[in-house]
Amino acid sequence: MNLSENVELFLEEARDLLVKVENALLDLEKQPDDRELVNEVFRGLHTIKGSGAMFGFGAVAEFTHEVENLFDEVRKGKLAVTQQIIDIGLRAGDGISRLLSDPTPDQDHRTLLADIAQLGGQPNEVAVVETPEAPPVPMAPSSRVKGEPRAWRISLKPQAQLLNRGVRLESLFSELGELGVYHALAITDGLPGLETLDFTSVYLSWTLTLSTAETLANIRAVFMFVEDYMKITIDPIESTDEFGEPVTPKLGEILVSRGNLSSDQVEAVRLAQGAFGEVAVAQGLLKPDHVEAALAEQTIIRGTNNEREGRQESATIRVRKEKLDSLVDLVGELVILQAILDLEAKHEPTGTFAAISENLARLAADLRDTTMNIRMVPLEESFASFQRLTRDLSRQVGKELRLDVSGGSTELDKNIIEALKDPLVHILRNTADHGIEPTEVRVKAGKDPVGKILISARQVGSRVEIAVSDDGGGLNLAKIKARAVENKLIDASETNEKRIMAMIFEPGFSTAAKTTGLSGRGVGMDVVKRNIEKLRGEVSLKSETGKGMTVTLSIPLTLVIVEGLLVEVAGTDYVISLSQVEECVDLTEDLQVGGKDGTMIDLRGRTIPIVSVREILGITSRYKGLSRLVIVQNDGVFLGLLVDAVAGRKQVVIKPLSSSLRPIKILSGATILGDGSVALILDVAEIVKTKLESTGRTL
Repeated sequence: MNLSENVELFLEEARDLLVKVENALLDLEKQPDDRELVNEVFRGLHTIKGSGAMFGFGAVAEFTHEVENLFDEVRKGKLAVTQQIIDIGLRAGDGISRLLSDPTPDQDHRTLLADIAQLGGQPNEVAVVETPEAPPVPMAPSSRVKGEPRAWRISLKPQAQLLNRGVRLESLFSELGELGVYHALAITDGLPGLETLDFTSVYLSWTLTLSTAETLANIRAVFMFVEDYMKITIDPIESTDEFGEPVTPKLGEILVSRGNLSSDQVEAVRLAQGAFGEVAVAQGLLKPDHVEAALAEQTIIRGTNNEREGRQESATIRVRKEKLDSLVDLVGELVILQAILDLEAKHEPTGTFAAISENLARLAADLRDTTMNIRMVPLEESFASFQRLTRDLSRQVGKELRLDVSGGSTELDKNIIEALKDPLVHILRNTADHGIEPTEVRVKAGKDPVGKILISARQVGSRVEIAVSDDGGGLNLAKIKARAVENKLIDASETNEKRIMAMIFEPGFSTAAKTTGLSGRGVGMDVVKRNIEKLRGEVSLKSETGKGMTVTLSIPLTLVIVEGLLVEVAGTDYVISLSQVEECVDLTEDLQVGGKDGTMIDLRGRTIPIVSVREILGITSRYKGLSRLVIVQNDGVFLGLLVDAVAGRKQVVIKPLSSSLRPIKILSGATILGDGSVALILDVAEIVKTKLESTGRTL
């Protein structure tokens, strides 16, 4: 194997691992007793160290080894999770990242190694362990939903009169079965003889092994109504190797952990000839039921580990971004070729081409959806780096901050997210420094001392909206206006709040009394506006004094394959995103038209405003035939677009507009039709916005 050819792959994997380690550290800061998070940090560092040494990154391997040793002490319970250890872990991640680019350690690396060495000698940070071989200190199991299966051992010891309280045991076991796979062993030691047996009493107890992806809280919820009449213990089954990787325990180890055998008895059985379970039963040490339960537990743990490993492996397939972009381009060309075939099929008399065209259209649609989904990444995963940024900003400005991401499962095109990261960083920095008030001010105003920032995203038709909201003090319009007047940007008579708020986007504009390391130079929001406009997007502001503000970034999809409705206006084809089309209506004489110069219709009891596409495109002539209305909706607002004709449904590839057409906001892109002609794509969201503004309303 030529290792030099795989260096780039190692660098990508190492950077991904650093992101996972950083996220685990940030979670560990909030849940310091979560053992799985400690193992996750340790495993990430261990992998980076081993791979670094293999691919010739000696400095990375040596430095990571020292950090790994620190978290090995935490993993073994010799060091408690403290704020200092979290800080060292985060700084170490930054240090490893620098070494991946430049293998020469700097002063920060040396300082960090000194801090690690000093930490090992601080008695107040160390939990003294008498024996080096002592097992790790057990930590509280995680209550996070990770989506990965985990094995649990459950012990149920009901009171004898449980059935008299109306409890149905079969319902409990049925609910457990809905959580995952389980095996139950009934313990009959308390069962009396038949002559003294009370059929209304419960003499049995149970030990169960459960494999589930549910949290501990959800497992406990099954026993919510019986916990007062039953002794219940639920413990995670943890079996890992020296590197923290899950392994399947041996049968003897399971029997010891279940309390069926002692370690000495296990060793004696192993020295005998024969299968472990058979020997133990033959020697009278175990009942057959105990062996069966231990074997079932071993099988469940093995299956759980295999499933977790399978999920991890399926998540590690790597494809370079350039290859995905090329694939999307090729699929786009295929869609255009299918449109050409569809056009030719209409002129072919036998209908053979028509059948081929229909099959190709179906396959092209499936390929389109699959290809686009490959480039989609979860919002929560992509914006994870902002958690670290918010933590660092919190320390720099001396304020308590918390960042939430709304709709973590929402998926967006990776290219769009990458283009938005830089503007979002500037917005977060500005929010932390200016938007969120100092802690003492918030407390005095009756607010939570912790400032809250929310990043939310949604797709609206052919546009994507990213909103950053905070619960700070909002914009000081009087201060902004005074500074804008001072800089001769607006007149002192200006009263339009939107115009005043827009001043913060002016180059060099700032209301800060002094420049800080975060803001004050007047370039942050200017950069936001400039970068979003490069994407043909818009930035809007909404502020409420004392309650906070929201910055919304709205950008069009620049290259995507979508279903569209092809319409004709003045002999030219246009496309409307089918996701925003409600229905098409003939503008017949019986349709009630009202409002000034016929700008409203009453459609089945709903009043809908009408917009002539000819007029918004600047075409002065009127259509002489029977016009058609395309009813569209955007964000709950309905609008009727007046067009000359509706050609039908088409798969279209949205291409970016040329520089000469970009200033026309009602156009979001263009596409190539089957006959080689170009059709412009109408931006429904912008048309609706323009209509509302003309009537004095806002979205």
